Amino acid sequence: MLTQGACSSFIPASGPRLVDVQAGARSRSGNPGPIESPSLGYTLITLDPANVARLAAEPTGRRFSDLSSNAGATDVRIGIGDIIGTTIFEAQRGGLYLPAEPGARPGNFVQLPAQQVNREGTITVPFGGTVRAVGLTPAQLERTIAERISSRALEPQVIVTIQERRSNAVSVTGDVTTSVRFGMDPGGERLLSAIARAGGPRFPAHETMVTLQRGAVSERTLLADVLFDPRQNVQLRQGDSIIITREPRHFLALGAVGQSASITQLNRRFPFEDRRLSLADAVARAGGLQDDRANPEAVFLFRYENAETLRRMGLEPPAGAPVEVPTVYRADFTNPTTLFLTQQFPMRDNDLIFVSNSPFTDYQKFIAIILPFTQAGAQARAIGG
Repeated sequence: MLTQGACSSFIPASGPRLVDVQAGARSRSGNPGPIESPSLGYTLITLDPANVARLAAEPTGRRFSDLSSNAGATDVRIGIGDIIGTTIFEAQRGGLYLPAEPGARPGNFVQLPAQQVNREGTITVPFGGTVRAVGLTPAQLERTIAERISSRALEPQVIVTIQERRSNAVSVTGDVTTSVRFGMDPGGERLLSAIARAGGPRFPAHETMVTLQRGAVSERTLLADVLFDPRQNVQLRQGDSIIITREPRHFLALGAVGQSASITQLNRRFPFEDRRLSLADAVARAGGLQDDRANPEAVFLFRYENAETLRRMGLEPPAGAPVEVPTVYRADFTNPTTLFLTQQFPMRDNDLIFVSNSPFTDYQKFIAIILPFTQAGAQARAIGG
């Protein structure tokens, strides 16, 4: 009789066996628990019209918050480093601000040299002194200057223009044609028009994430969702940063899916290649169920589901459960109703589909292992007889 060590050496293998790896370990850690009582508790949900309808109504990806999407256009305000142009008009000749070329042109006005707002946030106006400009709109600065010089000038009127904006500019960078940095127009700027200034994204919208950084807050969403939902085309503010990144979404398909003879199925990680993907789309993209292996009653989808979503489905997560609860969805493909439901069930990034083997497949595996031994025994008895 062959010993266990001899069997280990005699039977072919592609690497060390489990017992060999465990025997050589100096220390061990980790215990997922038995199948009957796993250490990571999960929720099992069988697809039916009610819970699929609730899932379909849930947002399938990140979205800009209401604070960002409802924000209206803001006034363009002067910041440190901006170049300011100032023109002062007076009601009649003989005033304080005489043109350098009297009689050479009509009108009683002077155009002051362009000034850059200094680090203290001020500019200097002749006969008006130091005037604080930072944080004001051009119209507010006009009124401030006019009040400063009103006691000396003849009914002054002031026009202020921002000749060059160097503060609080909006920047667009990342996977765009050309990174840009620009000052806000007085009429405001929306997200898509800012991306257009940068020449648009370099990759398809369903693979492109848009990150909006505003102060200490950073939010992100899929560019395809911005194109689809006008509410996500948010108004920008001075100082906003927009970062475009390519982040393709994928799902995994394991078990009795696909055609085992197909080379393309060696990769079990499949891209979405669309803005939205249903469970039916995903199973079809993975090659469907294998007729000779799959158990159509045991098609499972594994994901971490938000606890609030489970509560809206009528399930109460256990006390102390994390925000993202391990959840398994089961689809019975022998039920025609399920086939309709899988067309509405939304896939998410990194979802895992697993199709169990049918009991008959396991029986065939058992027979394939036992049959050579029974045949050898029959041959031995025939020779011995």
